Amino acid sequence: MSKSVSLKFINNAGTVTANISMLSFKEGDTFIIYTPQLDISGYGNTYAEALTSFEQSLEMFLDYTTNKQTLYKVLSDLGWTLAKGTEKKPKKISAPLLSQLITKNDYLADLLNNQSLQTSNKEVLIPV
Repeated sequence: MSKSVSLKFINNAGTVTANISMLSFKEGDTFIIYTPQLDISGYGNTYAEALTSFEQSLEMFLDYTTNKQTLYKVLSDLGWTLAKGTEKKPKKISAPLLSQLITKNDYLADLLNNQSLQTSNKEVLIPV
């Protein structure tokens, strides 16, 4: 079961690399992959289908928020911080830790308390 995600999101302005946590689990016969840092999930009948669905959801999220010019606001609302650079030209951004999210995200708290999870980290390119 591969835990890597290959996402190539191209933006003329450039990208910033960030790490997200991916939680994978089964509910009934459905495989689910969820990242609480972006509140995005994918699902399928197999792990591979769930991974493909997750990649598509992530790509749609980045495409939509970039086109609407709301990416930085959405990330900020999700608890991300700008570590270096400016809002218009960030050089480093950081995703919130799971421990920071658990108090605001009841779904995450439920997952961590009641599901058998596999976790992995993923490096993603965030368009600037």
